[in-house]
Amino acid sequence: MPSVVARPAPAATSTASPLSPRRPSISLLSRNIDTVILGNVEFETWYYSPYPDSIILSSENPPTNLRNGELNGRTLSPSADSAASTTCRVLHVCPYCFRYTPHKLAYVVHLRHHEQLRKQDFDLPPVPASAMPVYSHGGYSVWEVDGETEKLYCQNLSLFGKLFLEQKSVFFDTGGFLYYVLTYTPPEHTFKSNATNQEHLHGDGREDLGLKTEVLGFFSKENPSWDSNNLACILIFPPYQHRQLGKLLMSVSYKLSGWEWEGGVIGGPEKPLSVMGRRSYLRFWSERIARFMLGESADADGRKVFDDGKKRKGRKAAVMKKALTVKEIGERTGMLAEDVVAALTEMGICEMMTPKKARLKKGGEVNGVGRTAAVTGKDVEEDVVTMIVKRSKVAEWVQKHNVDLHDPVREAGFIGEWAMSEAETNSEDIEMEEHDGQ
Repeated sequence: MPSVVARPAPAATSTASPLSPRRPSISLLSRNIDTVILGNVEFETWYYSPYPDSIILSSENPPTNLRNGELNGRTLSPSADSAASTTCRVLHVCPYCFRYTPHKLAYVVHLRHHEQLRKQDFDLPPVPASAMPVYSHGGYSVWEVDGETEKLYCQNLSLFGKLFLEQKSVFFDTGGFLYYVLTYTPPEHTFKSNATNQEHLHGDGREDLGLKTEVLGFFSKENPSWDSNNLACILIFPPYQHRQLGKLLMSVSYKLSGWEWEGGVIGGPEKPLSVMGRRSYLRFWSERIARFMLGESADADGRKVFDDGKKRKGRKAAVMKKALTVKEIGERTGMLAEDVVAALTEMGICEMMTPKKARLKKGGEVNGVGRTAAVTGKDVEEDVVTMIVKRSKVAEWVQKHNVDLHDPVREAGFIGEWAMSEAETNSEDIEMEEHDGQ
């Protein structure tokens, strides 16, 4: 799958007039930081981020009054930053709290503070104490952080994320957002990182910094979202991309929208999407529909599209024909109708049939789209566009694109209000064992 964020071409330089009283668009500003060091990993930045110049460009005068591992990263306001005229060569970013400094000495002192905390509690995760776990499976965990409660953490996380996101506008007013932070904890005593293109500050990896668990990325969403968006922005940090982690976060965002339950919301990511964002979501939506069509993951009703549900001795269940509107597919996958259409078009698995006349009563629906009859209340005729999707076409698409039909997240991994009942969890485990035994 293409990464949620792929490395772009070099950023354009500013074209604003020097006499203009307004600053140039943030999307046109040149990078103001060359590289970042996150924990013990150094990598290049891609875009400008509005870190305050007074801090990141003060490399000649390192602070001398550090207390309790303090670093820059105070609560900021939009007026705290200014247009970058020069560049910070290296910015050190704390892998625990995302505070930042251009000074290596201050960075080392700050990390020692976190190391002391983790000597007292080795399992302390690199997220704020108020963070709530919502998912945990296979070493991967997702934590919910309230942008109102943890403003400083979320501001620093947003500033760091902007270094790799071209279209991100919320950095300081985080109170209206929830942040979902992805972490990974490897098996005990295996502290070798799999990230590529890394340069370590010293030693052989994370154990030098006490990093048992590391942050890999995050997504955010409005709280609440009046447009039913389940995601505002998403980022997997560059060293950890191309590992299907973007799909994992996308799946979590759909689960947390509660679309399967009464009163839940069927939604999608905030639009318009960036070029890379749309490409990633089209692949995610297409795979989601393929799993639904082939019955490899349960939909809201636990039904399979191409199976009549009758088991016959010595042979597989009979393939059946089933009529579904676009809206019904969306309701059984948690997707918006427009996203279903976009995915089916991208997959190229539909055969169009000649439109037929269908009688429609007032307030009825055709293909999942509500239509209103004439004011007279009489029945009207509508042209119904029918598409045929064959199981063989779906299977061919899956094989051609090397799609894993298992969902990126395991239902049993969700925690708290998002967890399934014990019966449902046991049922899923049995189905997985049967699948693995085939």
